[in-house]
Amino acid sequence: MLKKVRKKLTFFCALVTAAILLVMTVSCLTISEHGTKNKSYADFQNNTGSILTYIDSQSTLSHTWLVQMENRYHMIIDIRDGSLPLLYSDLHSHDEYAGVLAAVRETAASEYNLKSGSTTRRFLVSQETFRIRDDKNNGYYAAAALLPKGNGLLDIAIISPDNIIAGQIARQRLLFGAGAFIALIIFTVCAWFFIGRMLRPIEENRRRQASFIASASHELRSPLTVILSSLSAARSASGEEQIRFFDAIDSEGLRMSHLINDMLTLANSDNLTWSMTPAMTEPDTLLLETYEKYELPAKEKDLHLQVSLPESAVPSCLFDKERIAQMLSILIENAFAYTPAGGTVSLSLQMQPRYLAFIITDNGPGIPDAQKEKIFERFYRADESHQDRDHFGLGLCIAKEIADLHKGKILVSDTPGGGACFTVLLPWG
Repeated sequence: MLKKVRKKLTFFCALVTAAILLVMTVSCLTISEHGTKNKSYADFQNNTGSILTYIDSQSTLSHTWLVQMENRYHMIIDIRDGSLPLLYSDLHSHDEYAGVLAAVRETAASEYNLKSGSTTRRFLVSQETFRIRDDKNNGYYAAAALLPKGNGLLDIAIISPDNIIAGQIARQRLLFGAGAFIALIIFTVCAWFFIGRMLRPIEENRRRQASFIASASHELRSPLTVILSSLSAARSASGEEQIRFFDAIDSEGLRMSHLINDMLTLANSDNLTWSMTPAMTEPDTLLLETYEKYELPAKEKDLHLQVSLPESAVPSCLFDKERIAQMLSILIENAFAYTPAGGTVSLSLQMQPRYLAFIITDNGPGIPDAQKEKIFERFYRADESHQDRDHFGLGLCIAKEIADLHKGKILVSDTPGGGACFTVLLPWG
């Protein structure tokens, strides 16, 4: 299912990115092409001005120079002395552009009043540049000028096809399109991997949830089987045997109740509905009360229970007393479960610069380094062969949730000489 979600999210991200890139590419191309066209027209105006200035300053025109100007600037230059074309125009016929050149002169005369018959034109240099189109809708940059020469006027028309920059614009479009396509491919690949990383915790949580349900079902099946079989046997058993079967049913029912309560506790933690009632509490008093609570169970298991408190007074701290007591009980019961008869379980309290530390140590078999992180997983048991029907592998997980709820943490280390040491660090305040 998550693979389909990953594909759909990647496709959606790619689609949104493609739309954004398309808008950005079109916008950038529009601005760039507009700038390119304006620059091309400005270049035409500058080049035309330079040519006209040169013509005006020369008494004779070089045939070679005119050819060079036309080739260099991609222009058609038509010069007439009055109504007669110069020899250059005869040698370089521009018949295919005759209509355009005539339209340039007509436009210059009608719209810009550049008429060779005007008497004032015999003394002033006049020129105009504009855009024009032929009957096939081809565009041109155009310039018309009247230059006084001797007793006459040079009537000059210059045109340059505006499609000269079409190749440059086409290359621009190809470059922008290729860049956008490559960016889309790179982003899609990155999105695929990043979405995969984002979904990985969900996949891991889904796997753990499935494992949790399977483990819970297994743990519930065992007492339920005992209850059903005991109930069936009690129906046909005698009085004393019935009492024994009813005791078994009662014992297994309590086990199921304990397991269900633990599961509900974790469910509330997962749903962030686990309530906490913080109050000012004396940590040393809480530890002593916990020690007194487990003195008798320790004797029954033939264990030595010790407690150690700081010599200086411990200030009160703000936390949920019931939750912290529950966490300490879980850690002590865990130590009892794995400490052999005759062993020692120690409780101590330390004050550190930033944290208040509750420390529970035992001299049991200890915990291998590879398992120190796993012991806080649900239904995990460090020693699968250790058959303790009162523990389901949820206690340490609940203890860690309580520590997290108080913005603290639980550290696991080895006890010198063998055994495990659990250190609960709770921030002051």
